[in-house]
Amino acid sequence: MALWDGIMFGMLLQLSVGPVCLAILQLSIRRGFAQAWKMIAGVALVDVFYMAGAIGGISLVLQLAWVKQIVLIGGAATLAWFGVDSLRSQQADGGAEAKRGATARAERNSFVYGLSLTLTNPLTILFWSGVFGSLMASHYLPDMPTLLLFAAGCLLSTLVFLGLVAMLGKLLARYLVPKWLRIINRLVGICLIGFAVLLLQKGLSV
Repeated sequence: MALWDGIMFGMLLQLSVGPVCLAILQLSIRRGFAQAWKMIAGVALVDVFYMAGAIGGISLVLQLAWVKQIVLIGGAATLAWFGVDSLRSQQADGGAEAKRGATARAERNSFVYGLSLTLTNPLTILFWSGVFGSLMASHYLPDMPTLLLFAAGCLLSTLVFLGLVAMLGKLLARYLVPKWLRIINRLVGICLIGFAVLLLQKGLSV
C-alpha cells in the first residue's frame, strides 16, 4: 500500500510538466534515447537526495522565509541560464564539425545535466519537503519500512514517467526535420525562461 501511494504521489510531480520533463524530451529528440536515460539517472539520484533530506528535516529549514527566497531566486537564475543555452544550441546545427562537438559534449554531460537541472529546481525541493514533512507530521507513515516503501514508489514513478517521455522523444525524432528540431529548441528555451520568471516573482514576494 505504501509503495502504491508513493507512486501516486510521485506522479503528481511528474504530471505537472515542468522544466525537467521538457529538457528530457528535448534531449531524447536531439541526442537519442540512451542519452535521455543518462539524464533520467541524474534526475532520479537527486530525487533520492531530496527525499532523504526531507526525511532528515530539510522541510523545517525551508519554512524559513529567507531560505525559501534564496532557493527560489537561485533556481530561477539557473533555469534562465539553461533556457538561454537551449536557445543558443540551435547554432550547433550549422555544420558537421559543430554537430560532432555538440554530440561529444552531450555524451559527457547528459548525466551531469540531469543532476544540475534537478538539483537547482526549487519545485522539486519544495515538493518533496512538503510531501514528506506533512506525511511524517500526520503519522501517515508510522515506521521506517513504510517510509522507505513510500519513497521507493516515488522514485519508481520518476523512472517510469520520464522513461516514457524519453521514448516519446525517440519516436518523434524519426519524423522531425532539422527545422522542427530548431523550433523545439526555441520552445524549450522559452519555457525554461518562463519558469524562471515565475520562480523569480515567487522568490521576490516571499
